[in-house]
Amino acid sequence: MSDKKHLKLSRRSVVAGLATAGAATTLGLRQSSAQSATEVSYNSFLDPANANDPRSAAQSRMIEAFEKANPSIKIKVVVDPAGANGIRAARTKSGSPDVIRVSNFQLAEFAATGSILPLDELVVRDKIDANDWLIPLEQTKVNGRLLGLQQDYRIPILIYRKSRFADAQVTTPPRTYDEVGALGARLTKNNTIGYAIPIGLTGGIGGAQAFVEFILSSIVAGNTDPFFAPDGRNIGFSDERLLLAATTVRDLFGKYKASTPVTLQFGYNELQDGLRAGTVASASFGLYRYKGLERQVADNDLAWAAAPSMSPADKHAVYGFQLSINANSPRKDAAWEFVKYMTSPAAQMIAARGGEVVARASAYDDAYFVSPEAADQQGWKQLVQQRGRVVTYSVIQSTFNQIAGEAFQRMILRSGTPESVVTEIKTRYAEALAKA
Repeated sequence: MSDKKHLKLSRRSVVAGLATAGAATTLGLRQSSAQSATEVSYNSFLDPANANDPRSAAQSRMIEAFEKANPSIKIKVVVDPAGANGIRAARTKSGSPDVIRVSNFQLAEFAATGSILPLDELVVRDKIDANDWLIPLEQTKVNGRLLGLQQDYRIPILIYRKSRFADAQVTTPPRTYDEVGALGARLTKNNTIGYAIPIGLTGGIGGAQAFVEFILSSIVAGNTDPFFAPDGRNIGFSDERLLLAATTVRDLFGKYKASTPVTLQFGYNELQDGLRAGTVASASFGLYRYKGLERQVADNDLAWAAAPSMSPADKHAVYGFQLSINANSPRKDAAWEFVKYMTSPAAQMIAARGGEVVARASAYDDAYFVSPEAADQQGWKQLVQQRGRVVTYSVIQSTFNQIAGEAFQRMILRSGTPESVVTEIKTRYAEALAKA
């Protein structure tokens, strides 16, 4: 082989080698980039592996869209159905998870740990419209600080079996508790409960959460009164409002027989089972369970209306889920980008297709909301805007729920007085708070 030919081959080999090296270097950079991506852990009760929950599927699509737009950030979902992992991390000042999905009724407890990052300055800095929400962000603050951005809202609704109402010749859903009481004699018979009042301790975060969520919180807070003080410690509602709630519930069980003692053991699941089976004709329940129930009830026999209240147009306490940032996280910047996207109108349009009553007002401009599929969500959205109130909850909310549930149960089972309920709740709550 001539020197000239050898030189050509050598040059060819060098070029090929450089190309190979370049490719390897590029691949290495890509691998390095992937390996150096910031991983944000996201604490959520929605399990990406749950193929039967449209909300989980929507969450996965939102995360996928975020990661595509932000390739340097990867999201790891930490599934936490009861929220125990999130509050434990906040109490122990752990640096992870970075983002926590917190319900409004848990937020005061999280705030008391000092482990939730205030977002007020970030919202102003990034020019997030504080009024582009069904309920303005100002009303969702805890003790004057914005500790999360709202993803969705939940308001109690009356769910009823149409056939039970038709059989009793009830043509209009009850708007007030007086009207609920009037249904007792017509609906509560044989194995059917006219209006179930769930005061059981099963389900939820703790205590009689279903009772407090659907009935008690709205009555005692009313249209303008606080539920708890701004710091989430002292009771904010008056003795008169609590006495009104106790008298109303006592009469629904006793005087009107709209409900029966069976429901004293009902929580979320028992109430849903009763509505599905038709042994419960109606109940104040969660809109987030309506679609699931609707699929389980044959012959289009399920309907909803605004939940009853003391007067026809009274406010209802609403809550939902906020995305909060762990103040101890070393990845707060990336966490904020994720929170900002997940509560943006674009992401909320995706969440809406999972069935949520999303929080951003402008998301409802999406074409999805003129489809028949979204009709219920539109109705619930209007309820939230017209009759919803965000209230402050206790730093020991689950304990309060249990105290309240037990006091009301005792009143019904032992023919106690509404005054005894007021005394028991106030006394036991003060004792529990002193130990907290």
